[in-house]
Amino acid sequence: MRARRAVPLLLAAALAAGCGRKIAPEAPLLVIPARPEPLRVSQEGGDVVLRFPFPTKTVQGAPLTNLTKVTVFREAVPAPPQARAPEPAKESADREREEKLFRQRAEIVRELDRASLDGVTVGSEIVVRDAMLPLFLEKKIGRVFLRYGVTATRDRKRVSPLSPLVAIVPRVPPAEPLALSATVEEGRVCLEWLPPVAMLDGTSPPRVAAYAIYRRDEGEEAYDAWIGVSPASPYVDESVVPGKRYVYTVRGAPTADLPPVLGPAGDEIVADTRDVFPPKTPDGLIVLSEEAGNRLVWNPVVSGDLTGYRVWARDGEGAWKRLADSLADPSFYDAGAPRGRRYGVTAVDAAGNESPREEK
Repeated sequence: MRARRAVPLLLAAALAAGCGRKIAPEAPLLVIPARPEPLRVSQEGGDVVLRFPFPTKTVQGAPLTNLTKVTVFREAVPAPPQARAPEPAKESADREREEKLFRQRAEIVRELDRASLDGVTVGSEIVVRDAMLPLFLEKKIGRVFLRYGVTATRDRKRVSPLSPLVAIVPRVPPAEPLALSATVEEGRVCLEWLPPVAMLDGTSPPRVAAYAIYRRDEGEEAYDAWIGVSPASPYVDESVVPGKRYVYTVRGAPTADLPPVLGPAGDEIVADTRDVFPPKTPDGLIVLSEEAGNRLVWNPVVSGDLTGYRVWARDGEGAWKRLADSLADPSFYDAGAPRGRRYGVTAVDAAGNESPREEK
């Protein structure tokens, strides 16, 4: 009896050992935001402007939820005059060492909670402005380079990896250009302006190496990227579309480096590109008298929006009357024309503009 009882006990012990086997615990999956990148910096007037994508992914590539803040860090490093901003480290070990030193020395310049992010989001990007007024007052502009990094935080403590570090050497930009004017011609707008009177810190004479020209539709609120760069006034915009109203402004830069270090924008000017320009006057009009009337021929007008020709006639001292309209060919036959009749020819474009009359 004792042996029989032992068998079920041993079997139960074996089963219990197999079913109750313990497995080493796995670390819980940390849901943290992905590294914000790319990070771009430029100088606009007295501000450094940072642009980077709005955080939407985790490090695993899943949609990001519960984003609570974005933090912008800045480090100011002494630099010799005319120094260029250093390139970020490329090797992994160098980059880790660089980021470690940056975290030790950098200060927080902006900490944006979730509600504040909506106010600095443009499209799919976050645009943050870092004012350099303290550097102006301390006369450090041109003597330091600024290095920036960004992190995103989910919930309270789940912080993303640091963004790529991007550096810029701030310069003293020129003040705003003056007296901007626009002359609208057929197919183009000619802009003219006067140079600034000083640099943004009040020093003179101003040093302007280039001007950036901006254009927007009148119905738009903000400018996109500049449409062109000119070393001086004037600038001709030949990419306009007829029938639109454009708004222009111009900003100066102290160097020709790209991206340019831009000063504040000058006054805006509106240019109306409605087509009010008539075609050229047809020339070479000849009147050939024939037995049953008069035949008119003239030289063709070369114009991209020409729609045709009009023929006018005048008998004696009477008023000019239209004989024909929308002629495709530069010729016309006036059957039964009275003796002494005078003729005129005009060209008409798609906007209805009519050229001066060529008379014979």
